[in-house]
Amino acid sequence: MISKSRIFSILIAATAAQSAFAADGTINFAGEVKDQTCTVTVNGQVSPAVSTVTLPTVSSALLDTAGKTTGQTGFKIGLSACSGPAITASAFFESGATVDAITNNLRNTTGTARLVQLQLVDGANGNVIKAGDTSQVTATTATAITANSATLPYAVQYFATGKATAGTVLSSVTYSINYK
Repeated sequence: MISKSRIFSILIAATAAQSAFAADGTINFAGEVKDQTCTVTVNGQVSPAVSTVTLPTVSSALLDTAGKTTGQTGFKIGLSACSGPAITASAFFESGATVDAITNNLRNTTGTARLVQLQLVDGANGNVIKAGDTSQVTATTATAITANSATLPYAVQYFATGKATAGTVLSSVTYSINYK
């Protein structure tokens, strides 16, 4: 007599044998690694140290409806002593624990205000930057590297996700420099 576990094993083996795999296509990948280096600063603070951009204190009444923005504050990522073949550069703001996967804004991670996020903006063209989204590569202005340096203009602003409450707003974002 065959045991129930033996029958079960035979059925699983028979099912697995019926599976078929077929090649449906090919994916090619292409990339490039450049020998590019620059000294990086944020508002004059040498990176990779943590840099701080301080937004103005604003009234919660200015953020009383989802989608409202206020308090736009510019900041600059400076590149100097650049060496290598790149002729332009831009920042890529990475996804991570502080980035809201729906809005691509920065969540108020440790602040006390509610229903408010921080939104990044391209300082050259005014476009909203979606942190962590690959659309940044084409939507963000690439700045020319001239005389081995460049200044990349960006901004950050408060963004209401509903009727914001009073309190502190604290977040952060990791970035990398995209050389072309």
